[in-house]
Amino acid sequence: MMVFLRALLPLLLFALAGHAGAQGVLVDKSDIRFVSKQMGVNFEGRFRNWKANVVFLPNDLARSKAEFDIDLASIDLESDDSESEIKGPLWFDTAKFPVAHFASASMKSLGADKFEVSGQLTIKGVAKNAIVPISLKKDAAGNSVADGTFTVKRLDYGIGLGLWADTETVANDVVVRVHMVLSPAK
Repeated sequence: MMVFLRALLPLLLFALAGHAGAQGVLVDKSDIRFVSKQMGVNFEGRFRNWKANVVFLPNDLARSKAEFDIDLASIDLESDDSESEIKGPLWFDTAKFPVAHFASASMKSLGADKFEVSGQLTIKGVAKNAIVPISLKKDAAGNSVADGTFTVKRLDYGIGLGLWADTETVANDVVVRVHMVLSPAK
């Protein structure tokens, strides 16, 4: 259930992953995962469907941008019961809020192929500022690979209400891990 919150954060990381302009994200090689704690035990999940519009110009970060839309109903918790619950009004409320959205406002270099993407993450109609740290490298095929980890506070977005709002039952922190692979720039 906490997975849903973490999945939104990975969108931010995915947006940052667009290492070079005119690159396409290789979705089949990319992954947005999240980890939460339920009753002290790690609970992992991912989102199956998302889209991104990324322009990353390392030498012109002012013209770089990242936008992501995540289909919240595509959450994968490896449990049909958990997935049904998380789509309901106490969690994601996918009937009213089917998509989580991230739009970058700025990007900055931290040196040594590390970047910070700042923007706004919107979940369930609640928009909050978010910062996503990203590390970039090249793989053997010449693809740009962006990896990042950040934490989202699920209760800030009204995720996990009612008895689920108790942070002893479900932790407020959701750790998002993003692995994005982008084809070489043309």
